[in-house]
Amino acid sequence: MSGLYYKDSHVEIWHGDAREILPALDREYNAVITDPVWPNATADLVGRDDPQGLLTETLKLLEKRTKRIVIQIGFDSDPRFLLSVPKSFPFIRTCWLDCARPHYKGLLLAGVDIAYVFGETPKRQGWVVLPGMVRSTDSNGKESDHPCPRKLQHVHWLVRYYGQGLVCDPFLGSGTTLRAAKDLDLQAIGVEVEERFCEIAARRCNEAQPSMYHLLESSERQGGLLDE
Repeated sequence: MSGLYYKDSHVEIWHGDAREILPALDREYNAVITDPVWPNATADLVGRDDPQGLLTETLKLLEKRTKRIVIQIGFDSDPRFLLSVPKSFPFIRTCWLDCARPHYKGLLLAGVDIAYVFGETPKRQGWVVLPGMVRSTDSNGKESDHPCPRKLQHVHWLVRYYGQGLVCDPFLGSGTTLRAAKDLDLQAIGVEVEERFCEIAARRCNEAQPSMYHLLESSERQGGLLDE
């Protein structure tokens, strides 16, 4: 049954189809940061029969309710998929999410994911430039029981630079975006259609503890470097 699955002081996890859940949530978001089902996804995920349509319909619901959209995809995903982003969001930049330990996908060396940023450029006091590359130092492989999990260190970086206020992830998966937001002492809302992944996401968020990312962000707030 769809509805609110988990809630704590920082995050909310909603179980159901984002196209049905989001209209019922009267929220304004600073950023949508998400990893949707890709066009060439081989994992057995809900939505892989029409990922383009799913993303288009979902982002249309969020068009008037967020400042920017950040979409993370794999290095071998067709970027034409991003035509789903509403034209009202100007393209800002591409971000490279490098991995400490590459692996192989057939003949392709897989050592990077890519994030595309659209919408309003974040403005932060004391920051001269917005970086476009981060390297994950974690070489332990998969970080959750999900067929295509994202690196927490990568998503920490995306949320840190492009999130700022309330973050929304309409394709939550194993909850990496919400976990990153909670570590950074930010608020976030996620929607996931498969209950098995809601459970993983809830467990990860419940186990979250203050980290170096949280301490660094708090220090910058006290120093007045962030323009919320």
